[in-house]
Amino acid sequence: MIDLKDFQRFGKKKEEAKANNEKNVWCYTRVSTKDQETNFSLENQKKAAEKFAENNGFSLVKVFGGTYESGKDDFTRKEFSRLLAEVKQAKQKPFAIIVYKMNRFSRSGGHSITLANELLSNQGVNLIEIVSGLDTTTAKGRNELNKRLLAAEEENLNKLEHTIPGMKAFLRAGNWLGKAPLGYDHFGMRVTDFARRDYRQRIVLNETGRLLRQAWEWKLKGEPDYQIVHRLHALGVKTDRKRIGEMWHNVFYCGLIAHKLLDGEVVQGNHEPMITAEMFAKVNAVDGSRFREYETHKNCTDRPLNGHVFCHICGKPLCGYFVAKKGLHYYKCQKCKNVSINANTSKKFYKKTGAHQLFLGQLEAFEMNPKHLAAFTRQIKKLLDSGKQSAKNDTAVFKRKLAELENQKEALQERYAFEGLPKDVYEKFLAKVDSKISDLKAQYEGTGLEIPNLDIKVEKAIDFSQNVSKYWLSSNLDIKRRIQKLVFPEGLVLDTQKRQYLTSKINALFSAKQAFIRLSEEAKKRIPIKNDEDSDLVAGTGFEPMTFGL
Repeated sequence: MIDLKDFQRFGKKKEEAKANNEKNVWCYTRVSTKDQETNFSLENQKKAAEKFAENNGFSLVKVFGGTYESGKDDFTRKEFSRLLAEVKQAKQKPFAIIVYKMNRFSRSGGHSITLANELLSNQGVNLIEIVSGLDTTTAKGRNELNKRLLAAEEENLNKLEHTIPGMKAFLRAGNWLGKAPLGYDHFGMRVTDFARRDYRQRIVLNETGRLLRQAWEWKLKGEPDYQIVHRLHALGVKTDRKRIGEMWHNVFYCGLIAHKLLDGEVVQGNHEPMITAEMFAKVNAVDGSRFREYETHKNCTDRPLNGHVFCHICGKPLCGYFVAKKGLHYYKCQKCKNVSINANTSKKFYKKTGAHQLFLGQLEAFEMNPKHLAAFTRQIKKLLDSGKQSAKNDTAVFKRKLAELENQKEALQERYAFEGLPKDVYEKFLAKVDSKISDLKAQYEGTGLEIPNLDIKVEKAIDFSQNVSKYWLSSNLDIKRRIQKLVFPEGLVLDTQKRQYLTSKINALFSAKQAFIRLSEEAKKRIPIKNDEDSDLVAGTGFEPMTFGL
């Protein structure tokens, strides 16, 4: 007969939740609209959380929210996203997050249930609803709170079912929903500025709008956006190229209304138009010219060189755009005519090498013959050792000069304290000495810096430089841009006619490698160097490990 007691230690136990501080809780508050922000709802939610924590022996250590954020989309809420991010990063997690009602936490239904479960299972953080006292510490409590999260979504859908038809009718009647565009003053029942409260909606052109009307006239004359923005700044209108670019395509300015609730429908508005419909049509070239033939996006994965390559004529950054009809990506100068290049090598016209393939060629030029890598690595290490010695010498000079200035300062203070030096003279010379000390510290900042495992880091950096083209080709947009910035800190000038890059500044490691490759190729025609450790084949002064950027 087996004695089961002998086997008890092999039994499997239920995995316990992560041990968090059972006294600390965080709080999240929100309202759905800006109007609610001023009706004390947020303050009432916070006070209820403080009272709940006090009555239940909790310590409320952090409060998130405190603003209006729509609950239907979780990750467009900045405060809500900050709450989740801090929970993940916190070394000491809170026992729970407390909310006044579950519809304050979220109205996204199934997605909000997933978030609540992830907080508990992955972070060990509970949810507590203040009004009911329900929490996720028990299966029954979790089930009930999940039901309330689903109910919050249903409540939101029911509300929209009744409000959206009314909002559509309001728009079709020529009214506007939301904040009026730049250049207009908005009067009505729901505006936050009490001076503009009115029983009916009125949207009228203001002084800024009258100045913006000139911008449309400048645009019709062919002036580029950056010049228009500059001229508007001189007139006191603070805007930027993105906002002015959006203005050109907003039919509101010619007296019409286009709203996402209308699902593509355009209606006549009641507001005063800034320009005529004819002006809008000409600026946007509705007849099918250049304003409609391409789309521009700053963060497009198909155009990683956007903003990093520059026009060889005017020096302005080339702008990436997509021609929908051709299905092709391009880079062009917005100032100079006929300065444009295809982003990718065209299959149909194989001779037209694209900007990306040309850039890849720039990176591939840093690939060294493997048999020279060991010699190049030794040269870099030797150069860094020389730099370290130079840094030590600089540090000694810095300490000596600093000591001299400190002595001058101390002598000045003694003369003021014991010899009756006038205060105005003392303050004048003290300021001069302090300024010299500050300048000296700034000049020698970072000298003598010791980098641990320098040899390993040098080898990794050289290995990266050897494969940089492969890394760039296989990486996502963010990594590609970081590689571009690392290798060519000031970008590249692109001659679109000759289809070649003109570089101004290269990262010190890549510059040294480039010089080594060039001299190695020239050395093939000469008598070989017997001792490569004593040869000076790489860039000389000013090369520091910090410039690797790795």
